[in-house]
Amino acid sequence: MRKQRRRIASKHSRPVRVGWQAVALAAAVALGLALRIGSALYGAPDTYREASAVEEPGPDFRPEVGDPPYVVAVDAGHGGSDPGATGVVVERDMTAATAEALLAWLRADPNYQPVTTRAGYDVTATPTERVQQANRQRADLLLSIHGNSAATEASGFECYPITPGRTWHRESVYFARLLAEGMQAAGSTLRGQGGVRYIYYQQGQKVLAEANDLQIRDEETFTVLEQADCPAVLAEQCFVTNAGDVDRFGDTDGCQLAARVYYQAICAYFGTTPLEQAAP
Repeated sequence: MRKQRRRIASKHSRPVRVGWQAVALAAAVALGLALRIGSALYGAPDTYREASAVEEPGPDFRPEVGDPPYVVAVDAGHGGSDPGATGVVVERDMTAATAEALLAWLRADPNYQPVTTRAGYDVTATPTERVQQANRQRADLLLSIHGNSAATEASGFECYPITPGRTWHRESVYFARLLAEGMQAAGSTLRGQGGVRYIYYQQGQKVLAEANDLQIRDEETFTVLEQADCPAVLAEQCFVTNAGDVDRFGDTDGCQLAARVYYQAICAYFGTTPLEQAAP
């Protein structure tokens, strides 16, 4: 019995040779288990913070919109003591006329509850004050209306959604595309890649990025987009410094036309049928 016990003891104490593949596999399993335990205890890591870029909304993307009535914030980009750009027309006057025409469409449509970001078009309000007003009214969508300007003969439409990596980015891009497509169908030329661009402030200077540049950046964009609690787009309706642009989208009839395009884009975003005409 004693010899048998020694043989058994010797058998169990014999060194076991393990290949490096087995060691690596065991280490990987242990690491995976540790990560799963850590995730359960402390929460999954913030992959969005570590990502350097985001995916572009695909052709099948649709925003989740809930049920009507939808609160739409209409932001006239300039007003009061802030005239904006001056050219063939004053940007403040053009944005006020367009905003008022858009509000008429939305007020006539029972699917919408329009709100404004200003107490009046003659009231001066900062971008922060305006976006906070939209947030207080729990807007489901925000459209900020502006006019462009340039020393050259630049013309056309462009708009700026919330930038990549921010909340509501994909929904904002979806809405921006609808706006650009509508303006193109109405006769405007589109600037950049399809009329949709991003803008950032770097050391006080505006820096443009095209729609296919989905890099996540630390720099902020327009305040009305940066601080919005809902999908938001800033639209540059036309160049107030270009007579041809103003004839199409900046005079009285042009503002009415742009407002109808904006209204139809809003309806397309929420999936409602647009009215044939606004209330008189």
